[in-house]
Parts: sequence; structure tokens; C-alpha cells
Amino acid sequence: MNKYKLLRATFFLLLPLALTAQKASEIAKNADALFESGKIGEAAEMYELAGRLDGENHSLLYKAAEAYYRVRDYKRAAECYVLLKGDYDRYEFAGLRYARALKQNGQYEQALEAFREFGREYRGDRRAQVISVVSNEINGCELALQLVTQRASPVIPAEVKILPKWVNSTENEFSPVPFSDNLLYFSTVVQGQVKLMRTQRQSGLWQQPTEANGLPEAAAYRFGNGVFSPDGNRFYCTQCTEQNTTGRGANGLRTLCALFVLRRSTDGGWGPPVKLRNYINMPDHTVTHPYVIQERGREILYFSSDREGGFGGLDLYVCERPLDTEDLDFSFPQNLGGAINTAGDEVTPFFDPSAQTLWFSSNGQPSVGGLDVFKTVRSDGKWSKPENAGFPVNSPADDFFFTLKRNGSGGFLSSNRLSGTDKTNTRDEDIFEFFPKNPPVTLAGKVLERGSNRLLTDCMVALYETDNSADPRLLEVRPSEDGTFQFYVLPEHRYAMEVTKDGYATAGVQANINDYETVIRLAPLGAGQRPEPILTAQRGLESPGLPDMSPKAVPPGQSEVYRIHLEVQPDFDALTPRYELARNFGKVTAEPLPAQGIIRVILGDFSDQKTANEIAIALRKSGSFPQAFVIREENR
Repeated sequence: MNKYKLLRATFFLLLPLALTAQKASEIAKNADALFESGKIGEAAEMYELAGRLDGENHSLLYKAAEAYYRVRDYKRAAECYVLLKGDYDRYEFAGLRYARALKQNGQYEQALEAFREFGREYRGDRRAQVISVVSNEINGCELALQLVTQRASPVIPAEVKILPKWVNSTENEFSPVPFSDNLLYFSTVVQGQVKLMRTQRQSGLWQQPTEANGLPEAAAYRFGNGVFSPDGNRFYCTQCTEQNTTGRGANGLRTLCALFVLRRSTDGGWGPPVKLRNYINMPDHTVTHPYVIQERGREILYFSSDREGGFGGLDLYVCERPLDTEDLDFSFPQNLGGAINTAGDEVTPFFDPSAQTLWFSSNGQPSVGGLDVFKTVRSDGKWSKPENAGFPVNSPADDFFFTLKRNGSGGFLSSNRLSGTDKTNTRDEDIFEFFPKNPPVTLAGKVLERGSNRLLTDCMVALYETDNSADPRLLEVRPSEDGTFQFYVLPEHRYAMEVTKDGYATAGVQANINDYETVIRLAPLGAGQRPEPILTAQRGLESPGLPDMSPKAVPPGQSEVYRIHLEVQPDFDALTPRYELARNFGKVTAEPLPAQGIIRVILGDFSDQKTANEIAIALRKSGSFPQAFVIREENR
């Protein structure tokens, strides 16, 4: 009898547990169905509920954590990962994801400790790679703790505001394109499809957006993001093989995408989308995030791609074409190099030609969140070390699609950050507008020839911040066609300028911050002399990532030299991006061949054939000069 009572009591004690396990199993099946249908966020909640019901079932909680992480619900992902992070055998990278979730929730101190713990304890086969990733994430957390103590970002002091709720929705809004000061195009998700929208600002307030008119229906097919050419005659856009409306930029950064262009016809309408050529849209690789500028008769296209030959993830590339033809035959894309690209993702480029400044987002550079906005300046064919834009342009979340307004009064970006009561979760991204925190003043000046005081045309003027005189910081480089220049600067800082021009000695002066008018005088050089940089910040410029093979000086009396034939062209533009890459190895010269009506572009001189061969191979592998070869000539 006692045995029967004991069995009966045990049965009724275990019955609720069995019913709970059965209920958890049913919930887990529903979660699987939601996940398969693409409802990742709802599936995450169901997986977590099932896992909690089933006695902290780790396999279900892992599914919940991964799903939360995928939809960027950092807080709830961390709450699930924390139970799994020590089980390296079954959940190898749960500890890394836990630390990243803490970081992207703004819990930098806790994230630092979690990254350090994972780095100490991880013993997997990819330890060297993992330690590199963890070190970069630790640098990002330390940078964040340093930046939060600053009164304002030294890179871009700004105030950031979310656009009104009738512009932003509970879906993704991204890829802002300011067509004018009061007209904004952007991408949004409408009924499961990405649409190009437009909104106008009237009386200081953005109006209810409407679908962009005029573009053909074919342009909206699996549309991702796009940008207008500066003359408004072309619309470059991304189209993807799958419609992914939940990932970053509505393409998840991993959906297979390609670049297309639409051209405006003479009647003002738009032609059909035309796919760019296969050497841009390489098969089985993603190409996305186009941005175009026009300089010196060329249309220059920047984009992001995971094509072979990069540094890992999505890298930034550039190519160009002449503007005097309707042919869409761009040059072979050039990787922007290791100063910019990393083993992570570099995306959403925005190039400001007036300041020779590239803005982009990266999660491979040390970041304060996931994707952060960075700035780099091009000078003398090289990119400066990227600078994190800091708070509040960046946040613990993902920040990308940075773009500046044409009038210089701020710009826009996309972010899934929290924003008071207007945005209370990080699952979707919205459009934010930023404004200069302190009104800038105009620093103007002239470049004159020493002695004659005549204006010197076709100069390059570099602006440096010199608050720390031991380490001037390069801010902008502007070409001056007429010998005058203007920069927007902040009144509480000190600045210096450096001017270079062929045939003249480089000159650098401290900016006049009394009336913000500066005159710079250049002295002519003697025969055979070349201008040299004089400010120490020039030493901080980094090369595009090819091996260091600087040519050795040709010894006096050597009878022969080696040069590299780069290409032949009908004309020669010294500012072409491809030549900036070649200049890392020597002097680029153009040799007219009148009989053939072409120009031969040569790199050199080199004292030995081995060095020249290695450089030619590196240039061919870069894709910029696929026909580069070495020639031997008499030393003249």
C-alpha cells in the first residue's frame, strides 16, 4: 500500500512536468514554422518561451539567441547567450556573440570583460583568427569608453534627430539620397517589397512620403538601394536575387545583388534598368551600395562587393568611365586597399569630391557598435588612416548610409539605434538627420606666385587641424582651379594649410583665425626639382595595401633601366584613380605616340628587373592594370 501511494504521488508530481515538456515541444514546432516562413523575430520569442518552459532547454535557447541576434534584438539575445557561453563544445561562438550583443546594447564595460573571457577560454581550431577578431572588438569597446567622455566628436561635431514617425515606420527605412536641400529620396519596405520613396520639407517639416514617380516598374523589381548621378541623368541601383526585407539595408549584406543603371531620356522619362558589365557584376558575388561622382570629365563609381581578391567580407571598390560617351564601359574595378578594407564588411561609400573625403561604414575597423561611420581623406593618391566619426553620428547599434547635404548643413544616415520614445527597439532601421553642432565659419584664401603675386591655377590645397601641433590631423584636400579656396572650419580650433603645385615648392602656413582670410605664396622650383610635403601629418597617410616595393634609385652610369608599361589610352588624365595606385611604386608618365594617335602610360624607372617584375605582377593582380609588363630601355 505504501509503495502504491509512493508511485501515485510520484505520477502526479511528474505529470505537470511532462505536460510542460509536451507544451514546449508544440511551441518549438510552431517556432520552426515561423522561422521557415521568414518571421525570424516571432520565431525567436517562441523558441525562448519553449526553452524556458522545458527547464532551460539549451538547444532551444540557442535557437532563440541566434534568431534574436539575426534580427538585432541585442538585449534579448544576450539574455539567452549568457546561459550558453561556457559550453564551447556545443555552442562554439556563443561567448563571442554574447559579448557582441552586450556591446551593441551599449554595455561596454560588461562587453569588455566578456570579450576578454572568450579570448582566454576559446580553444577552437580557428584560435588565431578569433583572437584577431576579439582584439579588434576590445579596441572598439575601449574607443567607445574614451569617446563617451568627449564633449563633441572631433571628426564631425553634430546633433542627430530621427525623422518623423510618418516618414519612418516599423519596417526598414534606409539609403537616404538628398536630391536637393528640401527633397529627400530613400528606400523603405512596403508590403514586403522595397520601394523608392520621396519626401519634401515644407516650412521646416518633412511631409508624408510618396512613392517616387517616373522610374519604370522594372526598377522596383527586387530593388535594394540607389543613387542619382550628379547631373541627374542616371540612376544607379542595386537589384537582388532575393527580396530580403529584414536584413541591414534590406538586403542583409549577404543576398546576391548586382548593379544596374537607368538613363533619363530626352523627354524626361527613364529607360529600363541596364545591368552593368560582368567585370563589375562578377557572377556569384554581391555588388551593392553604388555611389557616383563626376570629376574632370569622368564619372567615378564607388561600390561594395565580396568579389574575389578582396580582404574579406564586403570591400569598397572604385571604377570610372568617360562622360563624353553613352557607353557604360567602366574601367576594371580597383580595390581601395588595406588602409580602408578589412576582413569585415566595408559598405555604403559616400565620396565628397570637393574635400577629397570618403565616408563609409565598417564593422572590421574598431567600432563603438556594429557598423560604424568612418572618414578617410585622399591626398597624393593615398588614403589617410580612417577615423571613427564618434558619437552621436555613431551609436552602439548599426550606423550606415552616411550622406552629406549639398548645402553643407549636415546630412542623413540610417540606423537601428534607440531614440527615446520615438524608437524603442533595435530591430528595424530608420532615417536620421544630423546638423552641425556649432555653426562653421568660412576660411578663404588665395594661392599666389612669390614675386609676381599672380594667382596660380590648378593647385591642391590641404587643410590640417593643428590643435595638437605635434600631430597635425589631415581634414580635407581641395583642388583649386583658379587659385582661390574655401573651407568650412570651427572657430574654436586652429588650422594649417599646405599647397602643392607642379613646378613650385610646397608651402605650408598657419591659418589666419582673426578674419579667416589667408594668402599662400609659392616659389618656383629649379629644373629637376619636385615639390615635397612639409607637414608631418603626411607621414600618417597609408598606402592602398599593396606590398612595399619602392623602386631603388638608378645608380649613376647604369646603362639600362627597367620600366613598366601600364596601358595605352587615347588621352591621359593624371587624376585617374588607377594611376594613384601605381604612384605608390614610382613616377607615372605619359608618352604620346603621334603616329598611332594614342598615349602610352609608363611607370618607372627601376634599377633591376626583379623589382620591376614583382611590381608588374602586383599591379596585374590588383585588377587595375591587367596588361602591365616590364620593358628594358637605355638609361637616358
